[in-house]
Amino acid sequence: METGKRLMFIVALIEHRHFGVMFMPYLIEPLKSYFSVRSAVRIEEVEQLEFPFTDVEKEIVRLAGKCSDYRLATKFSRNKNSTEFYNEVTPEYLQQNVIPYVEKQMYSITKLLMNNPIPVFERDINYSNLYDEDRVVISDTFTKVRFRFDKSGHGTDYKVELFHKGESVRIRNRKVRFIVNDPCVMQVDSRILVLDAVDSKKILPFLSRDHISVPLAIEPKYYRNFVLGLVRDHEVEANGFKIVDDFGESKAVLTLEKDLQQQPVFVLRFSYGHTVLTYNDKRKLVVILDENNGEYTFYRYHRRPEWENALVDALCNAGLIKDQGLFYLPGERLIENSTTIYSYVEWLSANENLLRTWMIKVDQRMEGIIYFTGKVNVSFDIQSNNDWFDLHSYVTIGTFKFPFLKLRKHILNNLREFELPNGEIAILPNEWFEKYKLIFHFGKVNGERLQFGRQFYNVLSSQINSPLPSILSDIVKSFEQVSAVDLPEGLRVKLRPYQKEGFQWMYTLMKNGMGGCLADDMGLGKTLQTLALLLKIRKERKKVISPNADKGKQLDLFDNSREIYDQPASLIVVPTSLVHNWINEISRFAPTLKVHVHIGPNRNKKNDLDAFVLTYDIIITTYGTLRIDRELFSSIQFYMVILDESQYIKNRSSKIYETVMSMKPGHRMVLTGTPIENSLADLWTQMNFLNKGLLGSYPFFRANFQQPIESKSEEKVEEKLQLLIRPFILRRTKSEVASDLPPLMEQVRYCSMTPEQQSVYEKEKSKIRNTIISSIEQGGVNGSSIVILQGLTRLRQLANHPTLVNSEDEAGSGKFNEIVLSLEALVAEKHKVLVFSSFVSHLEILKNHMDKENWKYSLLTGKTINREEVIKKFQEDSETSVFLISLKAGGVGLNLTQADYVFIVDPWWNPAAELQAISRAHRIGQDKHVFVYRFITENTIEEKIQTLKDRKSGLADKFINSNNPFSEITSEEIMSLLE
Repeated sequence: METGKRLMFIVALIEHRHFGVMFMPYLIEPLKSYFSVRSAVRIEEVEQLEFPFTDVEKEIVRLAGKCSDYRLATKFSRNKNSTEFYNEVTPEYLQQNVIPYVEKQMYSITKLLMNNPIPVFERDINYSNLYDEDRVVISDTFTKVRFRFDKSGHGTDYKVELFHKGESVRIRNRKVRFIVNDPCVMQVDSRILVLDAVDSKKILPFLSRDHISVPLAIEPKYYRNFVLGLVRDHEVEANGFKIVDDFGESKAVLTLEKDLQQQPVFVLRFSYGHTVLTYNDKRKLVVILDENNGEYTFYRYHRRPEWENALVDALCNAGLIKDQGLFYLPGERLIENSTTIYSYVEWLSANENLLRTWMIKVDQRMEGIIYFTGKVNVSFDIQSNNDWFDLHSYVTIGTFKFPFLKLRKHILNNLREFELPNGEIAILPNEWFEKYKLIFHFGKVNGERLQFGRQFYNVLSSQINSPLPSILSDIVKSFEQVSAVDLPEGLRVKLRPYQKEGFQWMYTLMKNGMGGCLADDMGLGKTLQTLALLLKIRKERKKVISPNADKGKQLDLFDNSREIYDQPASLIVVPTSLVHNWINEISRFAPTLKVHVHIGPNRNKKNDLDAFVLTYDIIITTYGTLRIDRELFSSIQFYMVILDESQYIKNRSSKIYETVMSMKPGHRMVLTGTPIENSLADLWTQMNFLNKGLLGSYPFFRANFQQPIESKSEEKVEEKLQLLIRPFILRRTKSEVASDLPPLMEQVRYCSMTPEQQSVYEKEKSKIRNTIISSIEQGGVNGSSIVILQGLTRLRQLANHPTLVNSEDEAGSGKFNEIVLSLEALVAEKHKVLVFSSFVSHLEILKNHMDKENWKYSLLTGKTINREEVIKKFQEDSETSVFLISLKAGGVGLNLTQADYVFIVDPWWNPAAELQAISRAHRIGQDKHVFVYRFITENTIEEKIQTLKDRKSGLADKFINSNNPFSEITSEEIMSLLE
């Protein structure tokens, strides 16, 4: 079809054989006295036609196209053409499904025509021409409808009046066609009227009459079933009965009930007069009919949308989520369990003031159960009784008050429902179970109160909001003011700030009758901090005259034999390998402390030890000796028992654990770099030694702490455990105290030989001494250098490990044990360690042990081919913690800044070689502090060389710079090495 500028777009009213009057779009050509219809416009042709359709015109074409016979047949009956569709479709189906769909499209076209100046014509499809008199006008405003009722003694007359732009519209005996039934769109003569929210059924009776008469006999039913709906939804003029508009009181009710899935939910309802509406009810007003002896009054209650919406907003702001008229708590809809109701009851209690402010009544429909909604409070009163705290507590729920102990089983067994005397069910606050479970676990029931030991001061002070008694308050303040503790006199070293803090912490614990675990990283000076504590204790001890002194002997002002201390000595229990280190540290930093060492086959018996406890400051013994002399130590009262490397008692079923628990000292402390080696059970034994009962019995600890943490990583359980142990463990890592440390820290670790190793060493030393003496007598020192070096080297190897001399020797090595113990602690803490040795065979012994323990390590000796690979492995693999290096192969040329610990496992008299080894880690690029440990076996050639080096500072230079080192040393000095 050719198109031109003369064509115009119109919409025509046509008759459809099934749907009556419909809108259809056309293109027409204006001619001189009429319009020629060129074609109907179909959606498929819009893009092909050369006509400038507007967007509104395209939309009208689209909507009309949805009502074509073809498209309706396709939509409502698959695989059928339109003829088959109309032949087979039932009138009922057509009326219920197809016609409403068509009218929906027609009404959309109507609204577009109301708002856009598109010509509308009435067309007979049998003719192809249109005339001006065929035009139909559609208004841009709605036609108002007023329903009028006139009641008299004979009945009621009912009529309908239409008004368009204020003018009355007559429809009786006029040409009327209905285009859309609901809401009504009708053609009246040459006008299209769009009625406001009125359907055609209410208009149809008045096309042929002025009014409808309703007889008195059916008036009651008529008023209830028909008039009431009109009064509610439309404008009604009433004569002979009343319509009363009520804008008065309205009420809101929030009901706790169950939804269709039997889950708790809030339902918000509003009452207007005697009618109750849910929030999502769409009615704008509520009409109630009051009938009294033929007199009718309609009460029309107008809803208050602003008030309702403000109330809904208040509920949503308080945490509720609305959905289809129901209100839920966020997240609770996804949880289907019996405890969900608790959250809803708690919400009601928490928002009691909000509900009161908005005057919202609360109702419950929960199958016979009434939940208490109101304030639930608990109050505490703590009283002190020497070493105990008495806790009195009461719960107030509404008007009921009773001891908190009545809820003990509920708290311990996670039972949140508690029945009140009036039958209501109170929901115990969830936080009570988190906050007070520890209190009920560890408090000892005594009548209506709970009793607690002093070690639970932190639980009481942190978990209970109540004024603290003076003793408990003083404990809390003492830990807040630990810096007020002065350092003791007699300590020959200046403590670093963190070391001073550690001493003050231990002293504060001791003064409050509690034990503590100093768990600093290896090398941070746990021994030194403990010596400061022991010096402080010594200063506070007083000397008195022994009650056992000879009363007949004349007093001598200079005779101290009768003086004893008023407090017993402290006992330090250490691994055998650390006895010498403690003695050395005491003599070096606290020489005024009087020490007795209780070890060896010739150790003192009971009477002597009883006396030493009152005349010495410190008794040192080993774990093995303590276990053997359990009866002796259990009978003696010590001021303090200190366990070094306290992981030795981690096995709760071991004899050593039973032994330390049988002792009854006044105070307890433990030292360890690894309080937890394998599991939390290690922690329990040490804490139970320090503060018995702190973590309950082991079965209780395992069920309530160990298993939830180790198996499930439950954070809240971890927090509870931290609350219990936090006051009693002080741990600082190297990185935490880095600002207090020098870049390089060096320490000598003295190691005791095993009995078998000592026997082998002494026999060999005697042989070598005789050989060297004979050689010197024959050729002098210079002529005996080879014999001397061979003998000293052999003794040095025996001091390290007897298998370095005899691979089949099973004597064992004290130094090896100490090295392994230190490595275990550092590997567990993810430190990196360089281990240097002059003997490759010594490294092999350590390597074999690491293979058995499945440790990842690197090894560098003169035979290593892939040097770069093993170095890269140590530097970049976080799991490779140990690098075994021979001094000759790795003493120079390596950059190993990942390491922060250096072990010199067999020091000798060449400090330059050791310095080169240390420089592998302590060099430019190192951002960590480096700790250097030299392992020296006591009472061997190693210790004597170290003593000689300290006394004769030029010795190293002599041995490095001289072609014959023995030309610079006397035969007496050589013999002293072999004593």
